[in-house]
Amino acid sequence: MMDERLLRADAIVFDVGNVLLGFDISKVTLLIPPEIRFPLTDAMFGDRNMWSAFDVGLESNESIAARIAAAAGLPEEKDTVLRVLYRFPEIMSPLPLSDLLDDLRARGKRLYALTNYPEPSFTYTVERFPFLKDKLNGAVVSAREKLVKPDPAIFRLLIDRYQIQPEKSLFIDDLAANVAAAEQVGFRGWHYAGNDTL
Repeated sequence: MMDERLLRADAIVFDVGNVLLGFDISKVTLLIPPEIRFPLTDAMFGDRNMWSAFDVGLESNESIAARIAAAAGLPEEKDTVLRVLYRFPEIMSPLPLSDLLDDLRARGKRLYALTNYPEPSFTYTVERFPFLKDKLNGAVVSAREKLVKPDPAIFRLLIDRYQIQPEKSLFIDDLAANVAAAEQVGFRGWHYAGNDTL
């Protein structure tokens, strides 16, 4: 039985990573050679979370990769960081919510993605998982817009671009801060942990 939150919404807005597609950092880091895995992983995804600069898209990927490699004490590994950025879609896989898209469309639901995601990685991801283009009515991608969740501006951009009525819509994200931001602009929110009844 489909979750009632999905059935009540006129429009449903999905995050991509860990909502429609699995983004497992432990698998992503396997793209890094073992002998340098820890320092690069720490720089990318640790307390500094320098990976988030890729999502914003305000500077070149090469520049960000150079900063990450330098922060890890491995300035010569800039290309390794770029390889992770460009190849991580290869290790992603669909999650259960993606299996519901056809049914939701058949019920007349309008479906969108709002995602913090780098480019050209999002373009590669859509090529690998065409349902992101074929089964959604539209998408707002952070690196294309130079805005990231939880900034309210990216939610307002989504609302304006696709004429969404947030009070009749559901926003689903794996990060509580993003759900809270969506609720502040009027969406009903679902903090998705991957184990909810669908």
